Order: sequence, then structure tokens, then C-alpha cells
Amino acid sequence: MQEPDRPINIVTDINDEGELVYSFHYGRRPWTVNSERSGNRWTRAKNTKQWREAYRDAILEHGCHQLTQARIGVFLEMRGRLQDTGACMPAVKAAVDGMVDAGLFIDDTGEHVEAIEFHAPERAKFDYITIVVTGYPIEATTGEW
Repeated sequence: MQEPDRPINIVTDINDEGELVYSFHYGRRPWTVNSERSGNRWTRAKNTKQWREAYRDAILEHGCHQLTQARIGVFLEMRGRLQDTGACMPAVKAAVDGMVDAGLFIDDTGEHVEAIEFHAPERAKFDYITIVVTGYPIEATTGEW
């Protein structure tokens, strides 16, 4: 049995280069490319809406600074069978869209999201996805940072 959903926990830090680092910890097992392909459009729409809104709402509640350009790292901790690396792409895309909706970055094109890096899943007691977003805040370009 999977542990019940938990809200997204956001941890804010500044790295050695002076960039903001937001770590989004979500106690959910992300759905995969394979499950999306084998499902129907209603299930896909429901999953996308749920993840997109969860990330948007968490960012708006936390009050994150808008970033000029971001790099994204995806880390999975899973119980049971491990997903293939990168198989969680549909869930991550929905999360990134929620980040755009909340204004974390202007758009998810290459101009604003430099890279999305998927790390190999690791075995854990509970399912967790951590999305780490790193970049300079928009205020850094105006000298207000």
C-alpha cells in the first residue's frame, strides 16, 4: 500500500554561485510514459491537472522569486519496482507547467529552462519525487538582488 499523499514541501537555499535553489519534495509516485500511453485521455487530463495545480499552488503559497533561466534536476525515491530513468517525464512536464503558471519562470522554452536532468531512481521506504530548480532570480538582472 502506498503512503497517502502529502503536500509539496519547498526548501529554499542559495548555492555557492549565488543562485537560488528551490527543492520541491512531493510524496507521490509519478505516473510514467508507459502508463500514459496505455491509459485514456481522461486519466491523462486528471493526472496532469492534479500535478500542475499542486505545484502552482505550493509555489504561490511559498512565495518563490521568479527566475531568469532555470536548470531542473529530477530525483526519485521509490518503494517496490523502480521506474526507468526519465519515465516520469509526463508528471515532471505537468509540474513544470505548474511552475510556469505560478510565475517561477516566464515559460518552459529553452530560453527560460536550460535543461531538465533525470537522475536514476533510488530505493526508499516511501515514494517521493524531488524536483530541484536552480537559477538566478529576476531581481539579479536589475541589481536589486
